[in-house]
Amino acid sequence: MRKWTGALIALVVIITALIIGFFYSQGSADLRGQDRQPLAFSHQRHAGQLQINCLFCHRGANVSTAASVPPVYICMTCHRALKEQTPETQKLLTYWNNKEPIPWIRLQRLPDFVRFTHEMHLAAGFKCTECHGQVAQMTSTPRAATFEMGWCISCHQRNGASKDCFTCHY
Repeated sequence: MRKWTGALIALVVIITALIIGFFYSQGSADLRGQDRQPLAFSHQRHAGQLQINCLFCHRGANVSTAASVPPVYICMTCHRALKEQTPETQKLLTYWNNKEPIPWIRLQRLPDFVRFTHEMHLAAGFKCTECHGQVAQMTSTPRAATFEMGWCISCHQRNGASKDCFTCHY
């Protein structure tokens, strides 16, 4: 009887953990089904064909910890002068005319206990593609590498960067 009681308790704990994990993950933006952006933005068109530098749109990357997503006025810098209208540019104009921010979906996320600065990595000479892949060839907003600790440590090892825990965790 005791043998079955222990197994039953373990089963209840596992099922409870799975249920909590399921509901927790539904609230995060780390699921593929939640990657759909409010505008069908093509990095292939902007960064590839038009060769717009990443830092033109992600202006925070070289001056702060966060790369930032482009506000509407950055998009309108170019789109204000364009006569071509597509359904996506119509959506952009609607945000602009309504003075509303584009509700971009955050795709890259690190745990709260990890400190990462784009500024530091760009200052060290790294290119955006080293972490985010060949964005200029992607037609939709990409989800980059998992950015798990092993991935970061491998990069630090390859490039002779510090592997001290306090480099990223403080």
